[in-house]
This record gives sequence, C-alpha cells and structure tokens, in this order.
Amino acid sequence: MKVVCISNVELSRDSSGKPRHNILHLTIGKVYEADESDIKNDTNYYLIDEGNNDYDSKLSFPLVYSKTHFVTQDVWREMQLNKLL
Repeated sequence: MKVVCISNVELSRDSSGKPRHNILHLTIGKVYEADESDIKNDTNYYLIDEGNNDYDSKLSFPLVYSKTHFVTQDVWREMQLNKLL
C-alpha cells in the first residue's frame, strides 16, 4: 500500500509537561510503501518498508509511525486538486 506523508512533526511533552515538537525523519509529499499485512484496523501505526532510505541503514527492521502522518495516494490527489480550486 502506498501512502503519502502529510506531516513530519510529532507533538509530545517532556518530563515537565512542556510541549515539544519532534521532527521525524519523513519528507512531506513523499510516497512511502506501507506493508498492508502488518496494518491492522485497531492500530494507530503504519510500518514503513526499509527501502525508503529515510532511516539509518544500520537498522534491520521497519520504522513505525502514527497513521496521522500519512494519507493514501487517492486522498493526497484530492487534497492537491482542492488546493487548485
């Protein structure tokens, strides 16, 4: 399944409760391959294939990101068309 990154900022809080913004190693607008067999309806994560080259090559496992950072290609195309109108 191909998905497109729409956000690379993760909002979280530090140990004091202050908000912080983490920049993820994702490129907005880039198409990523998500492994459909590992995506379950009850989870909040996509598993991104190793071949995307957006992570340390020393890692031997796929990276996991929140689904909120991605949309399907169809949704991405619709978003781009709506910007043109």
